[in-house]
Amino acid sequence: MSWFGKKKDKHTGFMGDLSGSQQEALDEFRKTIRDSGLTSDTRYDDYYLLRFLRARQFKLDKALKMFKDFLDWRVEYRADEAIVLYKCPNIPEARKLYQHGYHGVDRVGRPFYIDQPCKFDIDELLQVVTKDELYTYYVREYEKLLHIRFPACSALTGTKIEQSFSLLSIEGFTMGKLKEKSREFVKIAISIGRDYYPEIMAKMYIVNAPFLFKGAWAIFKPFIDEKTRDKISIVGSGFQKDLFKYVDPSNVPAELGGKCVCADCEGGCFFSDKGPWHEYPGDEFGEAAKQQLLEEEKKDDPVPVPVPVPAPVVTPVPVPVPMPVPAPDVSSQSAGVPDVPGLGQVTVQMDHMQLGSPPG
Repeated sequence: MSWFGKKKDKHTGFMGDLSGSQQEALDEFRKTIRDSGLTSDTRYDDYYLLRFLRARQFKLDKALKMFKDFLDWRVEYRADEAIVLYKCPNIPEARKLYQHGYHGVDRVGRPFYIDQPCKFDIDELLQVVTKDELYTYYVREYEKLLHIRFPACSALTGTKIEQSFSLLSIEGFTMGKLKEKSREFVKIAISIGRDYYPEIMAKMYIVNAPFLFKGAWAIFKPFIDEKTRDKISIVGSGFQKDLFKYVDPSNVPAELGGKCVCADCEGGCFFSDKGPWHEYPGDEFGEAAKQQLLEEEKKDDPVPVPVPVPAPVVTPVPVPVPMPVPAPDVSSQSAGVPDVPGLGQVTVQMDHMQLGSPPG
């Protein structure tokens, strides 16, 4: 205890950097979950549980409530199956309007997410995709982040990667973007991350922010907890120098001041999804999901149907009709012309030939 009250704990609350009280909270949290029979799922290891404790400042009762709500929600939305279950068929078309995606890693190996939320009209987007499909799409992507992207980045770096780095360009922002539908759209993304995937984001840069954005930030700020707000930097157009401290310019799209154009990808950087998750495996849950998706693709592939060979068209071969042989002329005999016995009985015969058979 100092003259100014309780000394703030300088430990980060991440594995390997826990204070004595934080370690005690983790041990008690784990024990309570086990003894109460909440879950025995092996995915909820200490790294996973610490995210909920950090989100609730290591207050055990609040972290426990958050975790229980999280488990109930996962059952309701079948989140364990989200990677395979949620096909989101309209998302590819929606992404042509709303450009976003993962684009490599930052300087410490965390997934680098890029987003342009002000480059589309919300009414046009909602003609392509419903709010329900957007919700399930976000759930699916969070599950892929946890079980495919993070493990691959961990394999790449040789260290535990459990957070991402985000870059949002709000170029084109106007107060017209604050219509009710737009606010609901933003709340969907915020609420899923805040309530069910806490402590996923390490840092977020909101760039190209006009002066008017201060009004919008005042609207959305109450929906974001203080700990998360501290991770967000809002800057104007001169952001590249500071950004490049965290992300190499080669991983930043050229249109955002970097050097990458993803020339080999249709649609460019926002559609590339480049990253180590294409080279390194996910965890056991991510790999199981990928295997199931591959099996479904095989089932969906059309089975080649043999093209029927048309039966050969048999053209009747005309058989010559024997011409009548005139009776022998008696006069010819008298003239010394020899008679041909049986000439009048000559007939023409043809062997039967089967079309399509090799000559014998």
